[in-house]
Amino acid sequence: MKIFKFLSIIGFFLLLMLVPTLYSSEIDITSDKMQVFESEGVVVFTGKVFGVKGDLKVWCDQMYVYYTTNQQGKREVSKVIALGKVIIEKGKWKAYAGKAVYFRNQEKLVLEETPKVWHDKNLVEGDIIVIYFNEDKSEVLAKDQGRVRARVYFE
Repeated sequence: MKIFKFLSIIGFFLLLMLVPTLYSSEIDITSDKMQVFESEGVVVFTGKVFGVKGDLKVWCDQMYVYYTTNQQGKREVSKVIALGKVIIEKGKWKAYAGKAVYFRNQEKLVLEETPKVWHDKNLVEGDIIVIYFNEDKSEVLAKDQGRVRARVYFE
């Protein structure tokens, strides 16, 4: 029991030290477990994961945060992968998927595994959905003989 408490305290301090250096602005991630793989440049959050960065909110079962280290020794996030019952909200956007990959430099989000995306009341579904946040646009793709679906409201 004492070992578990000690490991929990160590994990908490690692989180406090590592996460602020991963991001140029504040981020808050909570989960049941966190693992840091320094040599691979990845932090893995597992179990009831919830992350907030500005107006971007993510809920999922597991999250992989990949980072690189620049020449000054500062860590920068390059990619975030969310797996399992993924829910994402950012501004007017809301998404559900089994898998989501966020590319930080491109402000691009790729959703797979029965994704659905709402922008206001408008809904799109397909096999793969790509959201370009900087361009305020999205792309819906179908695999093989699949189809895409859209429900659009005109005012």
